[in-house]
Amino acid sequence: MNYINGKFVVEPFSEGILYGNGVFETILVEEGAGSNLEEHYRRLLKGTEVLGISFEQPYRVFKKHVDKFIERSHKKRYALRISVVKKGYTYDLLISERDIPYGEEDYKKGFSLKVGSVLKNPTSPMTYIKSICYMENLLSLKEARSEGYNEVIYLNFDGKICEGAISNIFFVKNGVVKTPEAACGLLEGTMRAEVIERLKSLGVEVEEGSYILEEIMEAEEVFLTNSLMEIMPVGDIEGSKKNARYIYKLLKNN
Repeated sequence: MNYINGKFVVEPFSEGILYGNGVFETILVEEGAGSNLEEHYRRLLKGTEVLGISFEQPYRVFKKHVDKFIERSHKKRYALRISVVKKGYTYDLLISERDIPYGEEDYKKGFSLKVGSVLKNPTSPMTYIKSICYMENLLSLKEARSEGYNEVIYLNFDGKICEGAISNIFFVKNGVVKTPEAACGLLEGTMRAEVIERLKSLGVEVEEGSYILEEIMEAEEVFLTNSLMEIMPVGDIEGSKKNARYIYKLLKNN
């Protein structure tokens, strides 16, 4: 027996509702097409495998559902959220849309970052998937924004840089573009992978490694990536100005 909103129901509640058992992807849609859709699909597969969700939907069927949704939308540029939530021995596929929250002024000014108080756990499998249990990230982001910042920098238990609440982090030092390696405890974003490949194709040295906070504080340039903001310059880290934008401009112009 189950009870919801004043009514008894026969159907059991899903593990998604009871335990947050599910994963999601956020995808940029422009001119009727989802950006990096196949890469997002592969990450959904990885996440559902970790959580034991039998998401056996072929890519062509998955894309058909996404295209059907996009065809009904009248917007030219927006965010698409796709969630796969465990429901007994099967799953629910949820698709919704929302506006993109970043504007021209954000890119002009650059994001302001704060070092987060929460530490990332590189030993947890949940760190490496995009779980619908996302409140830890959102609460960190809410706290940062209440203090006038745009995003946080997460450190792990060893004091090494990981990621932002909603982004991956890059910084430039002595001409080398550096970004934390996955083992530090981060979700490898689709835009992160794309930026790494683009920089290498442009002949820019890219290094994935383990870095302490002082290294990013001393960096000449810092920028963030995710599927919706794509590439966002950082204007300051807790008041320490980051005015250089050479790599940011290089990526925007190529």
